[in-house]
Amino acid sequence: MNRNREKGLRYMKDRPRKRVQSYSSPSTVLYYATSPPLSVTKTTPLSRLLETMVARGFRRVFVAAASGLLEGIVTPMEVAKHLLWRSRESPETPVMSIMSTPVARIMSRDVVSILQSESIRESITLMRERSVNSLAVVDKSNRLKAVLTVRDVLERCNYSLESGLVEDYMSKSPVCISIDRSLREGVEVMVSSGHRRLPCLEKSKPIGLFSSRSIIRFLGGREFFKHAGKTLDELMRMSVIDFTVKDPPVLDPQARIAEAWEIIKRSSYGSALVVKSGSLEGFLTEMDFLKAVRIEPEISS
Repeated sequence: MNRNREKGLRYMKDRPRKRVQSYSSPSTVLYYATSPPLSVTKTTPLSRLLETMVARGFRRVFVAAASGLLEGIVTPMEVAKHLLWRSRESPETPVMSIMSTPVARIMSRDVVSILQSESIRESITLMRERSVNSLAVVDKSNRLKAVLTVRDVLERCNYSLESGLVEDYMSKSPVCISIDRSLREGVEVMVSSGHRRLPCLEKSKPIGLFSSRSIIRFLGGREFFKHAGKTLDELMRMSVIDFTVKDPPVLDPQARIAEAWEIIKRSSYGSALVVKSGSLEGFLTEMDFLKAVRIEPEISS
Protein backbone atom coordinates (compact mmCIF):
# COMPACT_ATOMS: atom_id res chain seq x y z
CA MET A 1 0.00 0.00 0.00
CA ASN A 2 1.24 3.46 -0.81
CA ARG A 3 1.59 5.21 2.54
CA ASN A 4 1.73 8.59 0.85
CA ARG A 5 -1.46 8.21 -1.15
CA GLU A 6 -3.35 10.66 1.02
CA LYS A 7 -0.76 13.30 0.16
CA GLY A 8 -1.16 12.71 -3.55
CA LEU A 9 2.40 11.52 -4.15
CA ARG A 10 3.04 8.29 -5.99
CA TYR A 11 6.80 8.10 -5.69
CA MET A 12 8.75 9.23 -2.67
CA LYS A 13 12.23 9.11 -1.14
CA ASP A 14 11.89 5.52 0.07
CA ARG A 15 11.43 4.35 -3.52
CA PRO A 16 14.72 5.05 -5.35
CA ARG A 17 14.63 5.69 -9.05
CA LYS A 18 16.06 2.96 -11.23
CA ARG A 19 16.31 1.88 -14.82
CA VAL A 20 13.43 -0.11 -16.18
CA GLN A 21 13.81 -3.89 -16.34
CA SER A 22 16.52 -5.24 -18.63
CA TYR A 23 14.00 -7.33 -20.60
CA SER A 24 12.96 -4.18 -22.45
CA SER A 25 14.37 -4.23 -25.95
CA PRO A 26 17.36 -1.90 -26.56
CA SER A 27 15.57 -0.74 -29.70
CA THR A 28 12.71 0.81 -27.70
CA VAL A 29 12.54 4.00 -25.68
CA LEU A 30 11.55 2.09 -22.54
CA TYR A 31 15.04 0.57 -22.38
CA TYR A 32 16.61 4.02 -21.89
CA ALA A 33 13.91 5.68 -19.81
CA THR A 34 13.82 6.08 -16.03
CA SER A 35 11.21 4.33 -13.96
CA PRO A 36 9.22 4.87 -11.84
CA PRO A 37 8.55 8.51 -12.74
CA LEU A 38 7.35 10.87 -10.04
CA SER A 39 3.66 11.64 -10.34
CA VAL A 40 1.13 13.48 -8.20
CA THR A 41 -2.64 13.80 -8.18
CA LYS A 42 -4.49 16.91 -9.31
CA THR A 43 -5.41 17.66 -5.69
CA THR A 44 -1.82 17.81 -4.44
CA PRO A 45 -1.17 21.29 -2.96
CA LEU A 46 1.57 23.52 -4.33
CA SER A 47 3.43 23.43 -1.00
CA ARG A 48 3.80 19.63 -1.17
CA LEU A 49 4.78 19.77 -4.82
CA LEU A 50 7.50 22.36 -4.18
CA GLU A 51 8.81 20.48 -1.18
CA THR A 52 9.22 17.33 -3.25
CA MET A 53 10.70 19.04 -6.32
CA VAL A 54 13.31 20.88 -4.25
CA ALA A 55 14.19 17.95 -1.98
CA ARG A 56 14.53 15.51 -4.86
CA GLY A 57 15.89 17.94 -7.45
CA PHE A 58 13.19 17.12 -10.01
CA ARG A 59 12.68 19.41 -12.99
CA ARG A 60 9.29 18.03 -13.90
CA VAL A 61 6.48 16.20 -12.12
CA PHE A 62 3.74 14.39 -13.99
CA VAL A 63 0.11 14.52 -12.96
CA ALA A 64 -1.69 11.19 -13.19
CA ALA A 65 -4.96 9.64 -12.06
CA ALA A 66 -5.06 6.70 -9.65
CA SER A 67 -5.22 4.41 -12.68
CA GLY A 68 -1.96 5.85 -14.01
CA LEU A 69 -3.70 7.78 -16.79
CA LEU A 70 -1.53 10.76 -17.72
CA GLU A 71 -3.32 14.07 -17.15
CA GLY A 72 -0.67 16.79 -17.13
CA ILE A 73 2.77 17.98 -16.15
CA VAL A 74 4.20 20.60 -13.80
CA THR A 75 7.61 22.15 -14.37
CA PRO A 76 9.15 25.17 -12.62
CA MET A 77 7.95 27.24 -15.58
CA GLU A 78 4.29 26.40 -14.88
CA VAL A 79 4.76 27.54 -11.29
CA ALA A 80 6.44 30.79 -12.39
CA LYS A 81 3.63 31.50 -14.87
CA HIS A 82 1.04 30.86 -12.16
CA LEU A 83 2.78 33.31 -9.83
CA LEU A 84 2.76 35.95 -12.54
CA TRP A 85 -0.92 35.39 -13.33
CA ARG A 86 -2.03 35.38 -9.68
CA SER A 87 -0.02 38.53 -8.93
CA ARG A 88 -1.81 40.32 -11.76
CA GLU A 89 -5.26 39.07 -10.79
CA SER A 90 -4.92 39.45 -7.01
CA PRO A 91 -1.78 41.44 -6.12
CA GLU A 92 -2.73 41.74 -2.43
CA THR A 93 -3.04 37.98 -1.98
CA PRO A 94 -0.79 36.76 0.86
CA VAL A 95 2.05 34.64 -0.50
CA MET A 96 1.37 31.82 1.96
CA SER A 97 -2.21 31.42 0.75
CA ILE A 98 -1.13 30.30 -2.71
CA MET A 99 0.68 27.32 -1.20
CA SER A 100 -2.63 25.50 -0.87
CA THR A 101 -3.33 25.88 -4.61
CA PRO A 102 -4.04 22.43 -6.09
CA VAL A 103 -1.84 21.13 -8.88
CA ALA A 104 -4.86 21.08 -11.21
CA ARG A 105 -4.75 24.90 -11.39
CA ILE A 106 -1.03 25.00 -12.22
CA MET A 107 -0.34 22.03 -14.47
CA SER A 108 -0.05 22.08 -18.23
CA ARG A 109 -2.14 19.55 -20.13
CA ASP A 110 0.17 19.82 -23.14
CA VAL A 111 2.38 16.85 -22.29
CA VAL A 112 4.75 15.63 -24.99
CA SER A 113 4.60 11.85 -24.77
CA ILE A 114 5.76 8.83 -26.70
CA LEU A 115 4.65 5.20 -26.76
CA GLN A 116 6.89 2.81 -24.86
CA SER A 117 7.27 0.69 -28.01
CA GLU A 118 8.74 3.54 -30.09
CA SER A 119 12.44 3.69 -30.92
CA ILE A 120 15.04 5.80 -29.17
CA ARG A 121 15.74 7.42 -32.56
CA GLU A 122 12.12 8.56 -32.77
CA SER A 123 12.34 9.86 -29.20
CA ILE A 124 15.35 12.03 -29.93
CA THR A 125 13.71 13.35 -33.09
CA LEU A 126 10.59 14.26 -31.12
CA MET A 127 12.64 16.03 -28.43
CA ARG A 128 14.44 18.07 -31.06
CA GLU A 129 11.26 18.95 -32.97
CA ARG A 130 9.31 19.98 -29.87
CA SER A 131 12.32 21.52 -28.06
CA VAL A 132 11.57 19.60 -24.84
CA ASN A 133 14.07 18.08 -22.43
CA SER A 134 11.84 15.17 -21.41
CA LEU A 135 9.16 12.85 -22.73
CA ALA A 136 6.44 11.01 -20.85
CA VAL A 137 6.65 7.35 -21.83
CA VAL A 138 3.16 5.86 -22.00
CA ASP A 139 1.36 2.69 -23.05
CA LYS A 140 -1.40 2.55 -25.66
CA SER A 141 -3.96 3.56 -23.02
CA ASN A 142 -1.93 6.70 -22.17
CA ARG A 143 -0.92 5.33 -18.78
CA LEU A 144 2.36 6.75 -17.50
CA LYS A 145 5.16 4.16 -17.48
CA ALA A 146 8.44 6.06 -17.39
CA VAL A 147 10.17 9.33 -18.25
CA LEU A 148 12.91 9.88 -20.81
CA THR A 149 15.11 12.94 -20.30
CA VAL A 150 17.90 14.47 -22.34
CA ARG A 151 20.27 13.36 -19.60
CA ASP A 152 19.05 9.76 -20.05
CA VAL A 153 19.81 10.02 -23.75
CA LEU A 154 23.27 11.51 -23.22
CA GLU A 155 24.23 8.98 -20.55
CA ARG A 156 22.74 5.81 -21.97
CA CYS A 157 22.68 6.04 -25.74
CA ASN A 158 25.41 5.27 -28.23
CA TYR A 159 26.39 8.88 -28.87
CA SER A 160 29.43 10.88 -29.88
CA LEU A 161 30.57 14.16 -28.36
CA GLU A 162 34.24 13.79 -29.26
CA SER A 163 34.28 16.38 -32.05
CA GLY A 164 33.42 20.03 -31.84
CA LEU A 165 33.90 22.84 -29.39
CA VAL A 166 31.52 24.56 -27.00
CA GLU A 167 31.26 27.52 -29.39
CA ASP A 168 29.97 25.17 -32.10
CA TYR A 169 26.88 24.25 -30.08
CA MET A 170 26.19 27.15 -27.69
CA SER A 171 23.52 29.80 -28.12
CA LYS A 172 25.57 32.80 -29.19
CA SER A 173 23.03 35.53 -28.41
CA PRO A 174 21.25 34.36 -25.26
CA VAL A 175 18.38 36.32 -23.75
CA CYS A 176 19.71 37.88 -20.52
CA ILE A 177 18.36 39.74 -17.50
CA SER A 178 19.93 42.61 -15.55
CA ILE A 179 20.29 42.49 -11.75
CA ASP A 180 18.28 45.71 -11.44
CA ARG A 181 15.13 44.00 -12.75
CA SER A 182 12.32 42.67 -10.58
CA LEU A 183 11.09 39.10 -10.29
CA ARG A 184 7.98 40.15 -12.20
CA GLU A 185 10.08 41.50 -15.07
CA GLY A 186 12.24 38.40 -15.04
CA VAL A 187 9.28 36.04 -15.34
CA GLU A 188 7.75 38.24 -18.05
CA VAL A 189 10.98 37.93 -20.06
CA MET A 190 10.93 34.15 -19.58
CA VAL A 191 7.34 33.90 -20.77
CA SER A 192 7.75 36.23 -23.76
CA SER A 193 11.04 34.69 -24.90
CA GLY A 194 10.20 31.07 -24.15
CA HIS A 195 13.48 30.66 -22.25
CA ARG A 196 13.30 29.33 -18.71
CA ARG A 197 16.96 30.16 -17.98
CA LEU A 198 18.43 33.65 -18.27
CA PRO A 199 22.05 34.63 -17.66
CA CYS A 200 22.01 37.41 -15.05
CA LEU A 201 24.25 40.40 -15.79
CA GLU A 202 25.65 43.28 -13.76
CA LYS A 203 26.17 45.77 -16.58
CA SER A 204 27.91 43.46 -19.06
CA LYS A 205 29.45 41.10 -16.51
CA PRO A 206 27.76 37.69 -16.02
CA ILE A 207 27.22 37.02 -12.32
CA GLY A 208 24.85 34.07 -12.26
CA LEU A 209 21.81 32.29 -13.62
CA PHE A 210 18.20 33.35 -13.12
CA SER A 211 15.78 30.57 -13.94
CA SER A 212 12.35 29.16 -13.25
CA ARG A 213 14.10 26.44 -11.30
CA SER A 214 15.90 28.96 -9.08
CA ILE A 215 12.49 30.49 -8.32
CA ILE A 216 11.27 27.04 -7.26
CA ARG A 217 14.29 26.58 -5.02
CA PHE A 218 13.47 29.87 -3.32
CA LEU A 219 9.78 29.07 -2.86
CA GLY A 220 10.46 25.54 -1.64
CA GLY A 221 13.42 26.41 0.57
CA ARG A 222 14.04 27.95 3.97
CA GLU A 223 14.64 31.44 2.58
CA PHE A 224 10.99 31.64 1.57
CA PHE A 225 9.79 31.72 5.18
CA LYS A 226 11.61 35.01 5.74
CA HIS A 227 9.25 36.53 3.16
CA ALA A 228 6.12 34.54 3.97
CA GLY A 229 4.36 37.67 5.27
CA LYS A 230 4.57 39.41 1.89
CA THR A 231 1.79 39.81 -0.62
CA LEU A 232 2.18 38.48 -4.15
CA ASP A 233 2.80 42.01 -5.41
CA GLU A 234 5.58 42.51 -2.86
CA LEU A 235 7.13 39.17 -3.78
CA MET A 236 7.07 39.99 -7.49
CA ARG A 237 8.76 43.34 -6.83
CA MET A 238 11.77 41.64 -5.26
CA SER A 239 15.00 41.80 -7.27
CA VAL A 240 15.95 38.97 -9.62
CA ILE A 241 19.24 38.81 -7.75
CA ASP A 242 17.34 37.22 -4.84
CA PHE A 243 16.43 34.34 -7.15
CA THR A 244 19.74 34.06 -9.02
CA VAL A 245 22.15 31.15 -8.67
CA LYS A 246 25.60 32.66 -8.16
CA ASP A 247 27.74 29.60 -8.97
CA PRO A 248 26.56 27.97 -12.23
CA PRO A 249 29.15 26.11 -14.34
CA VAL A 250 31.30 28.43 -16.45
CA LEU A 251 32.89 27.22 -19.69
CA ASP A 252 35.42 28.56 -22.16
CA PRO A 253 34.11 28.70 -25.75
CA GLN A 254 37.20 26.77 -26.88
CA ALA A 255 36.57 23.85 -24.52
CA ARG A 256 35.75 20.55 -26.19
CA ILE A 257 32.10 19.63 -26.08
CA ALA A 258 32.84 16.23 -24.49
CA GLU A 259 34.69 17.93 -21.63
CA ALA A 260 31.87 20.43 -21.25
CA TRP A 261 29.35 17.61 -20.84
CA GLU A 262 31.40 16.07 -18.03
CA ILE A 263 31.32 19.42 -16.20
CA ILE A 264 27.59 19.95 -16.66
CA LYS A 265 26.82 16.33 -15.80
CA ARG A 266 28.40 16.80 -12.37
CA SER A 267 26.30 19.91 -11.70
CA SER A 268 22.60 20.12 -10.96
CA TYR A 269 21.89 23.03 -13.31
CA GLY A 270 21.79 21.38 -16.73
CA SER A 271 23.36 24.47 -18.28
CA ALA A 272 26.46 26.66 -18.23
CA LEU A 273 27.54 30.21 -18.95
CA VAL A 274 30.14 30.48 -21.70
CA VAL A 275 32.56 33.22 -20.73
CA LYS A 276 35.74 34.62 -22.26
CA SER A 277 37.82 37.39 -20.68
CA GLY A 278 35.01 38.17 -18.27
CA SER A 279 32.39 38.68 -20.99
CA LEU A 280 29.44 36.45 -21.78
CA GLU A 281 30.01 34.73 -25.12
CA GLY A 282 27.08 32.34 -25.07
CA PHE A 283 24.94 29.89 -23.15
CA LEU A 284 24.98 26.08 -23.25
CA THR A 285 22.17 23.76 -22.15
CA GLU A 286 21.49 20.04 -22.23
CA MET A 287 19.32 20.63 -25.29
CA ASP A 288 22.40 21.95 -27.10
CA PHE A 289 24.19 18.67 -26.36
CA LEU A 290 21.27 16.82 -27.92
CA LYS A 291 22.35 18.30 -31.26
CA ALA A 292 25.51 16.22 -31.02
CA VAL A 293 23.82 12.89 -30.27
CA ARG A 294 24.40 10.27 -32.95
CA ILE A 295 22.52 7.01 -32.89
CA GLU A 296 23.76 3.95 -34.74
CA PRO A 297 21.59 3.01 -37.76
CA GLU A 298 20.53 -0.18 -36.03
CA ILE A 299 20.64 -1.11 -32.35
CA SER A 300 20.88 -4.82 -31.76
CA SER A 301 19.05 -6.58 -28.96
